[in-house]
Amino acid sequence: MFLAGLLVATVAFASELPRIERLDASDALFRQQQFDMQEFYRSAARGEPLPALTLFTYAPRDGETLFAVAARLSIPYSAVATVNDLTGPSLDGRDLIILPNIPGVFVPLSPQTDLQHVMHSLRSDTPALIYSIPTETGMRPYRFYAGDDFLPDERRSFLGLLFRHPVPNGRLTSPFGPRTNPFTSNWVFHRGVDFAAPEGTPVLAARGGTVSEVGVDPVLGNLVRIRHTGGFVTVYGHLAEIRVILNQEVASGMILGTVGSTGMTTGAHLHFEIIQGGRHRDPLPLLP
Repeated sequence: MFLAGLLVATVAFASELPRIERLDASDALFRQQQFDMQEFYRSAARGEPLPALTLFTYAPRDGETLFAVAARLSIPYSAVATVNDLTGPSLDGRDLIILPNIPGVFVPLSPQTDLQHVMHSLRSDTPALIYSIPTETGMRPYRFYAGDDFLPDERRSFLGLLFRHPVPNGRLTSPFGPRTNPFTSNWVFHRGVDFAAPEGTPVLAARGGTVSEVGVDPVLGNLVRIRHTGGFVTVYGHLAEIRVILNQEVASGMILGTVGSTGMTTGAHLHFEIIQGGRHRDPLPLLP
């Protein structure tokens, strides 16, 4: 559900917003931001109308991090991260960032990053005001959830901890991408990664979700498929044993089964895939 759209500013680009030069009381705009933060929490506690959303810009100093900036503003780092489309805590390469005057999270109507897809799927049914926000490339519409912070899956995604290793002591034997099929010698695209481990080694859910498939595949043998928020799916193949059932809710780290050599395989290993929006992703950059 969306509420009426609003403009945060009459300018079209972030560079035209009022700029906070210093994150201390010597800066008048910084003092205004601090006053608005105090008013926000007072109003929220009393059930009164909240201060209007206002945006500023700031040029990060060398070595300054998202966490340091957010701490100086007394605002959750999720507010600064989401209004700037950040995918991690680093501000390297950002000449200018946007700073909101009140806490909350921003979700673009057209998600692009993994974090934005996760946030979009978790919050799509939650009412929010739509704001047109000036960016470096022009105006973009965002849903703004005033006073909200990252949900657990959102925070894990932002910190690069969305997925855990399905076989923590497994050894990578075949990466994602083109390879020679060991049975036919044909050139094929490997849509996942293989981790060798002794037969019977526990296979863990890389992330919490819902078991959407339990079955037997001619190539992958015994397999489990899990559906996650953000349009993600994980696949676990060649299992010797399966310990979950269809439609079961599983937590991150839960044992799904054990490493085996079912299907077409040259030895005991786990075939692991991550799919997002129907597209296979290289799992390695997404694993710790």
